[in-house]
Formats: sequence, structure tokens, C-alpha cells
Amino acid sequence: MNRTLHALLLLSLPLAAQEPERTVPLSAVVVTASKHAESPGNVSQKIGLITDSALAALVLPNGSLAEAVGTQPGAAVRTLSRNDANWGTSGGIGPKYSTYMLQGLPVDAFIDPMTVDIAAVSRLEVQRGPASVLYPNYLSQDFAGGQSPLAGTVNIILKERIDARRTAVTTSLGSYRTLNGAVFHQDAGVQGGYFAGASYERSDYTDYGTPGSWLNMKKDPQYVKARLFGGATLAVDERQSASLFVNRMEHSGDAGRVYRGFDHGYTLVNAGYTAILSGAVTLRSGIGFRSYDRSWQESAFGVIDTLTSNNGVRQVIVPADIAVTVRHAGASLLTVGADHQQASYETWSDPLTGVPLFGNRSTAWMSGVYAQEELRIGGLTLRAGARWNTMHLSIDLIDGGAPGEPSKRWDSFLWSGGVRYDAADFLSLYANAGSSFIPPGLKSTGGTIRMADKGVAGKNGQLPNPDLKPESGIGIDAGADLRLLPSLTLGMRGFMTTVDDAIIENVVSANPSQTQSINAGESKASGVELEVRHDLKEGFVWFANYTYTSTSVSNSINPDLDGTEVPFSPEHIVNAGADILLITGTRIVPQLSYSSAIYDGNSKSGRASFTPGTVVNLSVTHPLAVTAGAATNLFITVVNLTDNRYEMPWQFRNTGTAVTGGVRVQF
Repeated sequence: MNRTLHALLLLSLPLAAQEPERTVPLSAVVVTASKHAESPGNVSQKIGLITDSALAALVLPNGSLAEAVGTQPGAAVRTLSRNDANWGTSGGIGPKYSTYMLQGLPVDAFIDPMTVDIAAVSRLEVQRGPASVLYPNYLSQDFAGGQSPLAGTVNIILKERIDARRTAVTTSLGSYRTLNGAVFHQDAGVQGGYFAGASYERSDYTDYGTPGSWLNMKKDPQYVKARLFGGATLAVDERQSASLFVNRMEHSGDAGRVYRGFDHGYTLVNAGYTAILSGAVTLRSGIGFRSYDRSWQESAFGVIDTLTSNNGVRQVIVPADIAVTVRHAGASLLTVGADHQQASYETWSDPLTGVPLFGNRSTAWMSGVYAQEELRIGGLTLRAGARWNTMHLSIDLIDGGAPGEPSKRWDSFLWSGGVRYDAADFLSLYANAGSSFIPPGLKSTGGTIRMADKGVAGKNGQLPNPDLKPESGIGIDAGADLRLLPSLTLGMRGFMTTVDDAIIENVVSANPSQTQSINAGESKASGVELEVRHDLKEGFVWFANYTYTSTSVSNSINPDLDGTEVPFSPEHIVNAGADILLITGTRIVPQLSYSSAIYDGNSKSGRASFTPGTVVNLSVTHPLAVTAGAATNLFITVVNLTDNRYEMPWQFRNTGTAVTGGVRVQF
């Protein structure tokens, strides 16, 4: 399958994104807060928008949409390399308390921001603050386990309104002999439209481990990423529409040694149906399919690399949702609905016998019913909602043996509320609160290696912890939006998130690279966000934001875990950037980010500190030829202008300055 897909993509052209067309104006409506199109000024939650035009100009060093979200306040993105997941935090409380969604259905926050092709995206809606009534946890057992929208959620909105035929072809060459190619096509019909595309990236890449790292790279860590995707919308009649989206990504290569190969495949499918039942009542439903199939090799490091085992993880999740919104009393909105997820998960290892040995195997389902009322009276919005959730986990194997409890069930009641008040034409005040509940994931309880492998050289992975307890949390935020001028906006938001029995990833050993999930007691994160955006004049926009976060972990049982900070959470985050359009048509987009120190665990005796510092990226696009209905643009992106090769957890490091240049043709 890999060879077939790679051949098809090479025939389509040896990426970047297609020439952007703004499908959503800056004053656009948002759907995330209410599951219904609303003005951002009519909802109590804080929603940030990143349009397709902005996405196309941003520099994404590792090709992950999470890196675009990282320009927003409160987001500390930690994508370890082009081949690894995002382990960043949102709201200072850890990597799994802000979910990602595709058209309102959950996806994996660690890996799917890299999976979805940017050319299919219309916009990102970034909700900061609790979203755990309208949206469920993601029923993942992999990475850090279940993911909760306690600190917020990111909704990836696909291209929906296609008004014209358009084709774009892109090719580029960059540092580490990185070759990119992409083709995209869209067309509009009488009853809807469609889009389709493919992208291909291959690279020799470079060593992303620290000196003496457990990665022990002997060669360039080569990789290939290939994506194939398509979507369509059909208007059945004036009151009904249906949509379908399919995205496949294959990612293969090695981690810098002959026998450290990997081969990953990810599939995303979304299908949706919308019906206007009456002038005030709308039904929306959706179902998805998510498949994660990852395999990798382990080897013994030496003069000659020696293969020791083949390993893998397979996970399938099917989410579904149906909701009815009722407009009443003028602008008020009632939303009621139900959702369900079905999941299967297994890990395996073959110690070169030809027979895979299963370590963990489970199935799970989760169902929820929810309701939310948004009452609007003049400039006042009052919001209240509740959810009843049931999760059931059936365990066949854990850590290679029979489980102590073959099945578990958790019932939980969640709530959320908020208020927004337009105190004046230029000033709005808001506040929100909500709760969450997350049972431990099977990877956290069963690990990816056995407890007997603790400290054994070459045994890299996660140690099991079958004694983990569920965690519950409460998130609160309050803030103000101020428009000093039609072109100048200011924002301030305070937040506090508390999680009891928080499950965190603790580094047990740096070499071999081993972690273990533990209940850390009470974790708390509180802070303030400040942001400014100024559309100074046509063709010149700049923004800046600053986040201060104070975190603490309390554990009265273990003094070594008491009084520490939440892992991966920096005290200070700064983002700044500009979008400048010159009279020549040249578009210049500089970005700056700063992060203070983070820790890789909350054990006083075993943790290490890392300071990312300042990173500057730059994107420049210049029109080479523009005619009616066609355009050719040259572009160049520079990642990490100052060559800041800072160290990261698990003995990873930033690879420094990288340059990419290419051409994009649209017709």
C-alpha cells in the first residue's frame, strides 16, 4: 500500500499549501461554542479564529496544525520533531486537557494535527476555556490516554463554500534535501462542490537527539510523508445538506539507525448531515472513523546495529453525534443532543520469532447526553449546560497478562456555565466555568514495555501502572474584550484549572528513555493572558500576546512529588507577528515566540529543566506572474532564524535553522 500511494503521489508532482483563498472573513461566525453559526460577540466563551489565508502564510516547522494554534495565547506547543507527536500544554495544565475536533467530531490531539492536510482546512476555531458539555472526551487509549476539553478545544473546519473551479500545484526544496510537492483541485456544482488533493514530502532530515541521547543516531533519519484527501458537500434541497471527507496519511522512515525503522498509517473519515426542520429548529448529525496503525523497530546499539524486535499499536475509534438546536425568544438558543464513541486498542511486540505477542488489548465505548441553554437579553448572554456520560472499558490483556478487573464502568455528571455582557459598544465582559472527568487510558495502566524492563538498556517506552485512579477537574475563566478603534482590539483573560488525582507522564529514566503515568495529587494552573491585534492599514496587520501561568502539584503522600510544577508548562509565553503586504505584491510574515523553562516530570529528584527561549520564523511570498484567473508565486520560509538549538524532554532537541523555497501555480 505504501509503495502504491507513493507512486501515485510522485506522478501528481514532486508541498506547501495551495494559493490561499479567503473563505471566511475576519468578522465570520463561529460554530464551536453553540454547535450553531453564531457571531463571536454572542457567545460567552473566548473563541480565536485562524483563517485559511493566515494558515497558508504561517511557518509550521514540523508541518503540524498545532504549531498554528501555538500562536494563540495560552498554548505551549511541544512538537518534538517532524516524526513525533505534540506534547504541549494548553492553559498550563498538561497535554491532554485541550481536545482537537474535525467538524465537531473529536480527533487525536497528539497526532491528528499532523495528519490533516492544510489544503483541506477553511479555518481553525480555537476555544479557550471549558467545553466539556457540548463536546465529549476523546476515547483514546494511546499516548497520554483520554483527552478532555477542560481547558479548551480546537475545531478544524473544512472547506465548505466552494464558489469556483480552482487548481493549485506546489513544489519546493529545502534543508536536509527536503522535497515537497502538492496538487489541489476544487470545483463548484449546482447542488454543492468538492475538493481533492495529494501531498508528498521526503527528507533526509537530521539528528534531532541531544549528544549522547538514547536515540544514538548513526545516519540521517530519513522519512516520507504522503497524504491523499477529498471532500464533497451536497445540497439535497434548500433545507438539507450532506458532506463527506476522507484523509489518509502514510508516514514511514527511520530514527537514524538501520534497524530503527517505522511505518505509520492514519485514516480519518467524517460524514455529516444537516436539516432545517423549521425556521427555528436545525438538526445536525455526524459520524466519523479514525484509524491509527503505528509500527516501529527496536534495536541494540553497537558498531553494527542489531534488530531486537518489531512493535506496534493499532487503535480504531468511531465517534458519532446528533444535536438539535432551537432558536427561541428572539436570539436565544437551546441545544440538546447525544454522542457515542466506540474504540478498540491493542499493542504488540514480535521478538523476531514471527509471532506477535500482545501486551495490551481492549475495547471501550462511551455515550453521553447533553443540553445547553443560551439566553440572550439585549447585551447579556447567560449560558448553562449539563452532560451525563457513561464509559465502559473491557480489558482482554494488560501488560501481557490477564487483567485484575476484566471490565470497568464510570458514570459522570458534568456541568458548564457562562455569562457575557456588552457593557458598551467597545467593551465586553465574560466568565465561564465547567467540569471534567477522565478515566486512565490503557496505555497508561498497561504501558508499552513491561515492568521487568525498568532500567534495561534498549528497552525504551512507557512502564505500566495498573493502580491509576480517574481524574476530575474544574476550569474557570473570566475576561474582557476591548475595541479601542475599529482596527485595534485588546483582550485580557484570567483562568484557573484544578485537576484532582491528575495523571501525568513522569520521566523515570533518560537513557533508556522510559516514562510512567502517575497520579500526581492535585494539579493547579492559574494565570492571565493579554493580547492585542492592530489592522494598522490595508496590507499591514500585527499582533502580540503574553501568557503568565503559575502551576503547582500537591501530593501529601509522596514528598518528592509535592510542591512541584506541572510538566511541560512554562511560566511565561510570548507570541508576536505581522502580516505585511507591499505594493509590489510581496507578502512578508515574521513570527516570534518565546517560552520560559519547562520540566519533563514532577519528581524533584528525577526531573530535568529545559528552556526553549526565543524562536523567530519568517515567510515571504512574491508574485512572479499574475493574469486573469491564474497566478504564479515564489515563496521562501525560514525556520528558527537565530539557530536556537534548544534541548527538549526525552533527549530531543530543536534542529536549528531550516530554509525552504518553492513555487506555487494556481489557475
